[in-house]
Amino acid sequence: MGGGNGCIILFTKTNIDFKIKKQNMKKLFSLLAVLATVVSAQAKCDWSGYWMKTVNQQQNVYTFQTNVDWDSCVDYWWIVYDYQLKRKDTLSDFSGFTQVQFNAKGKYKVILHVFDQCNKCDTNFIQEVDITIYGKADVGYSVGAHNCRYYTFEMTNMKDSCVEYYYSIYKSDLFDSLYGYWDTAKNLTEWLYNNYDFDEADLVYYNMSSQRVVTHEFADSGRHLLIGYWYNKCTKIDTWVMRKVDVCVSRPVNGLTPISPSVGGMVRPNPASCEFYITDTRTPMEYMILNTSGTIIAMGNTSPFEQTRIESCSWPNGVYYIWVMGLGRELIMIQH
Repeated sequence: MGGGNGCIILFTKTNIDFKIKKQNMKKLFSLLAVLATVVSAQAKCDWSGYWMKTVNQQQNVYTFQTNVDWDSCVDYWWIVYDYQLKRKDTLSDFSGFTQVQFNAKGKYKVILHVFDQCNKCDTNFIQEVDITIYGKADVGYSVGAHNCRYYTFEMTNMKDSCVEYYYSIYKSDLFDSLYGYWDTAKNLTEWLYNNYDFDEADLVYYNMSSQRVVTHEFADSGRHLLIGYWYNKCTKIDTWVMRKVDVCVSRPVNGLTPISPSVGGMVRPNPASCEFYITDTRTPMEYMILNTSGTIIAMGNTSPFEQTRIESCSWPNGVYYIWVMGLGRELIMIQH
């Protein structure tokens, strides 16, 4: 009996081992089948002919492009990831393009996620972005001892052969219309970045080739905006700072200086009381009206082929700045 029991126990153990091996083999074959399916799907999804790249950069505004086309099988999404906030946001697509403005310094990642639903495979194209708006970079300057329009500017030396140095200087009626806001606002550069169009017509100086130290004689006095721009041609990373430059100002501009409103321009009547009109435009144009603190108090679009009425009964007396995109800028006096 003992030998018989031993045989039975041995047979039972062998049978169990066989079942376990059989189950493991099934799992292995299932896994291999899944892997084969994935490999087969990925083989059908050849992404080598597709790309995503940075096609334009203007300071902190980046434009990206891809040659991936939407069809019945392929779809894609633009995603931006903020390493600082550990947050993802989706971006709009404009026929293969997307644009994002980075308003805070730090590192970001722009992702193009592509999915082929027919072959059940996907991939990511990634562009890393490093923004350093206000870091150690600075622009210092000195004024000529005998000529208040003569300036020497010097940008921080990055001590890197890859870095190039550029200057842009603007003069605009907008700066004059900001009155005391120009002198006291802590967020002036941020406000200008978001509201000023950096019109080439306002550009009074820029250097075509890299220069860290430049001398410039201003043709006019008053408020100017200087932008120092460091461009790393190796890493494609840029850094820029804005600086206010008040040329030949003998006394602080505190908002008490009278400004004569223009007459016969794009706004009538001027001065005005409870209403005024923006001249007719052939196409709708965006307009914006600011008070002397730089606060936007009205905005909208002009009416094509007719004058646009603006109601101003509730506005305090004073000077206001009117900006019509594509048409120009003008000051208006409100007197009740």
